[in-house]
Amino acid sequence: MISISKKKTLLATAVLLSLGGMSVYAQVPSINENTMSQSTLLNVSNGGGNKSSASQVFEKQIAENETIQGSQLYLSDDSKKEVNKHTGELITSVEFTGIEENAKAEIESELKSKVGTKVSTENIDADVETVSKIGTFSQIIPDFTNVPEGVKLNYRLVSNPVVKSVEFEGNSVFTDAQLNSVMQVQPGSVLNVAQVNRKIKEIEDIYLKQGFLLVNISDVYIDAEGKLRIKINEGNVEKITIVGNEKTKDNVIKRELRFMEGQPFNKFLANRSIERLYNLGFFEDVNMRLLPGTTEHTVTVEIGVVEQKTGVITVGAGYSKSDGFVGVVEVGETNFRGTGDKVNFHWEFGGSGKGKNYQVSYTKPWINKNGDSAGFSIYNRLYKYVDYNAKGQGVAQYDKRRKGWNITWGRVSDEYRTNYLNIESSSDRIQGDVQLLNGIAGAEASKWKEAIKKSTGRTNSITFTHVYDSRDNFFNATKGKRISVSAQWGGHGLGGDFDFYKVSGEGRFYKGLRNGHTLALRVMGGYIHGNIAYGNLFSLGGSNTLRGYEDEQFKGKKMYAATLEYRFPIAKKIQGVVFTDVGSAWDVGGSMPWYADSRSINYAYGVGVRLQTPIGPIRLDYGHGDQNKFHFSFGTQF
Repeated sequence: MISISKKKTLLATAVLLSLGGMSVYAQVPSINENTMSQSTLLNVSNGGGNKSSASQVFEKQIAENETIQGSQLYLSDDSKKEVNKHTGELITSVEFTGIEENAKAEIESELKSKVGTKVSTENIDADVETVSKIGTFSQIIPDFTNVPEGVKLNYRLVSNPVVKSVEFEGNSVFTDAQLNSVMQVQPGSVLNVAQVNRKIKEIEDIYLKQGFLLVNISDVYIDAEGKLRIKINEGNVEKITIVGNEKTKDNVIKRELRFMEGQPFNKFLANRSIERLYNLGFFEDVNMRLLPGTTEHTVTVEIGVVEQKTGVITVGAGYSKSDGFVGVVEVGETNFRGTGDKVNFHWEFGGSGKGKNYQVSYTKPWINKNGDSAGFSIYNRLYKYVDYNAKGQGVAQYDKRRKGWNITWGRVSDEYRTNYLNIESSSDRIQGDVQLLNGIAGAEASKWKEAIKKSTGRTNSITFTHVYDSRDNFFNATKGKRISVSAQWGGHGLGGDFDFYKVSGEGRFYKGLRNGHTLALRVMGGYIHGNIAYGNLFSLGGSNTLRGYEDEQFKGKKMYAATLEYRFPIAKKIQGVVFTDVGSAWDVGGSMPWYADSRSINYAYGVGVRLQTPIGPIRLDYGHGDQNKFHFSFGTQF
């Protein structure tokens, strides 16, 4: 008995030809020819020409647990009439012709029709089913001979043709050698219908496990030369259409797809493609539909997107007696003119900065077919800084101007791995006076101010970063991981005021739980050797590392940290978080007289809320560290 699950097509044929040119006896169920699904097909022919006229493809759509009895395939209408004619008569003997003696003995023990029983349709069907399981016979014909005591029953068996070789057609995913290793049909052996059906099912299962859902084995037959030919339709993508993209260009979407037109459709590659489209940050929703192609066994893949805002424009102005009129203009776009390029322009004018407060950056995420990226940034910005000691107490406040440039090139090595090379030259200078916040005066104050000024200078460096990123969603990951390792070479022949080596590593891991809950873990560590600017030391504290502490409260050449978060949905686009942070940074090296190094482990815990807004994710956290502190920030933490 052959069975197959729901939505799978059983293409079970038995074009069973007698070696002497006799007519076909097997009767095969009719089919729905428009079905596109997996199949099992056996179509055996023997005789002149490539395929006999009797060698037609028959198929039947089978619902779950529905079965086809072997007797239905082997008993002709004439044989059924003969059985009905002798129903009820006593069987005096049971014989076989066309089978070896050792096989005969094995079959006889399984027969329902035995000497002394009466002829019945049920028993004959069961006997034919038993014999058909051997798989090497093309005809099973029950003959009856009348005798005074009743009837003699003789099963006339005709062997299948000999298979000289196996050839495949239409396979691009697996090679002929790989498929032949599954079929295991020995040249010169008699065709075994049962074995071939099992092996065809195994080939189907291999395709399915690899994600090729539309595979259809549409024809299996033996040609006049004794070749067993197997035709595989892998379910190719005929066309890819994009709908809903009013701004984003089609090629920007298509270049993220992991499948192409003309290739077999694969569910795993389709899922990955949807993940990549979400990770662009251009779309609020992405969906995929499969539509029938214009030719048989092909599909049209329709990708529908709902675009979201990707640009931000900020304009501000103010007036004060000390600075006069000041203004700021910032334009940011992560999908510039629908090309996927990232552009950012920031300019502050008027006041004490006299217009010299700007930043321009541009990133092109696809510079070639490999998906490599390139970008640059030029900046000249004035920042207000507050330095803290290890106890979180503010000790100094000042303005620092940072200006410089960087060029970054990203090289994609495989689906999840990318290497980045960054060349940067930056200069930090204290602008104006340093204001001490702890009441220090006199010579001690001068010493502190001098130390702050000496901690700045020019840094020229080259940084190499290797990233492995398999997250399903960069902005709200529920599975996958991101692992990065970075090595920075500063000075040492590159010029500048500092010579150092800086290495760091970070791992982010995500585990999806039930009902949209997620467990997220981040671990990181780093080491610096040499002389480095105070602002380029590792730092911990604040919304991105240790909540419940001041920003950059802990500094040093050595660092480790970890964060564990339990994330759960509250409402649409609103997420709650329970977290704990731990970490330490030390070895400032005495460059700052107020900073006392400590290797103590610092930890914090708290709760937070995440909001998805048109301007990006917003985070609000309440952490308990060495103090109770709210943290408000934009973007994702990890």
